Amino acid sequence: MNKRFLSTTLALTIGFSSFGIVQTAIQPIQVEAATTNAQNNAQAVAAKADQLIQTGKSLMGQATYSDTVYKPTYPYKFSCASFLMYIFEKNGVDLGTYNEDYMIQQGTYVARNQLQKGDLVFFKSKKTGTDPDHVGMYIGDNKIIHMADSKQNIVISDLNSKPYYTENYVSARRVLPTLLSANPATKGDKIVENALAYKNKATISSTTNESSLRFTAPTFVDFIYRKSGVTLGSTSLNDLMNQGSTVARANLKKGDLVFFNSTKGSKTPSLVGIYAGDHRIIIPNSDGVMTRVLFVDYYTEHYITAKRVFSDSTSTPSVSAPSTSTSADQIIATASGLTSKAKFGYTYNESALTFTSAGFTYYVFKKHGIDLKEKLASKQALVGTRIQKSQLQKGDLLFFSTDNGGQNITQTGIYLGNNQYISMTTNNIVKQNLGTTWAQKNFVTARRVLK
Repeated sequence: MNKRFLSTTLALTIGFSSFGIVQTAIQPIQVEAATTNAQNNAQAVAAKADQLIQTGKSLMGQATYSDTVYKPTYPYKFSCASFLMYIFEKNGVDLGTYNEDYMIQQGTYVARNQLQKGDLVFFKSKKTGTDPDHVGMYIGDNKIIHMADSKQNIVISDLNSKPYYTENYVSARRVLPTLLSANPATKGDKIVENALAYKNKATISSTTNESSLRFTAPTFVDFIYRKSGVTLGSTSLNDLMNQGSTVARANLKKGDLVFFNSTKGSKTPSLVGIYAGDHRIIIPNSDGVMTRVLFVDYYTEHYITAKRVFSDSTSTPSVSAPSTSTSADQIIATASGLTSKAKFGYTYNESALTFTSAGFTYYVFKKHGIDLKEKLASKQALVGTRIQKSQLQKGDLLFFSTDNGGQNITQTGIYLGNNQYISMTTNNIVKQNLGTTWAQKNFVTARRVLK
């Protein structure tokens, strides 16, 4: 998607978080967000995917392509990404973004031969840059539905029908069920559900009148948590930020409060958000209540801290350290999400996503608040505790030689489970098997840095 779309719509953020009334011919499917899905329940996920597909098909012939204008009422105007954002939100699943380069970092990686209905499929035809420039949704039978371009608009395409789809395919991400809630819903799920339910009803201003749903940002947060059975009793940002226990950004869970400043480096909050899971935040501000993703530069640059202000009987009470499996899954998701974006280079450049092998692992772990200390493979091999090859767990660091000697450490990898690992090589990011001849000859050691 053309970045002009992003720049021309930042001033209209409320427009992307509150859709207008749809013509009666395009009625959204009525569902209850955050209560209809059982995690890992294939039947529930399939039902949700069918709802998404139905909504997408109902817009065919009624919407036209635009990468600069977003119009959620008839006659509709969408880019490829905002089309998907629209149909997901209409069915109770808020992606929190209208950019495909952020969507590709949500959910979990899925191989092309394992696509399921509802998966997001990404393409890149431009020869410059690293971000995908097109996205569609898989609908089964090797087909996607997508807002193609200004000539075709919304179409259904077979992934083998044209060279475009075969030659420019980048990756796919499974956002169902990761963007949905557990069954039964946790307290965090209920907080997010209530926040989304009031997103288009509440007005954010300098005064509070609960009966007319007019709030300041802190009183909106207090109202949502009270609706969810959590008493905060705070009506100022500073008071909210002093509650609960501090949580690392890498360990956020639904319902955590996230705080941002207006001046980089300041510890004074000017903005509070409710973490909605999978990098999404619900932000009350002067434009209204909107959903966004933490990938946006502003939220990265102005992030102060996060607080866990409640415990949930179905989840771990207020802690600052994640379980190994959760942390590992997050790290693996980040590493896999860089597959189509990062490239190999004999340097470390975060802005250009250019890394050596060890620079890649350093960057991935850094994104989750873990400092590997060095960007040199042999130095990273001194971090954490040594692990036998037979004891590997997800998220462990692997170290290899590149001369078939199995002694001089020059390359790193991240263990994915099932004898697979991901690493940055001169061929960019690849996933490989530890059982290959190369891996067997070059494996040196493994280290566990996750507690």
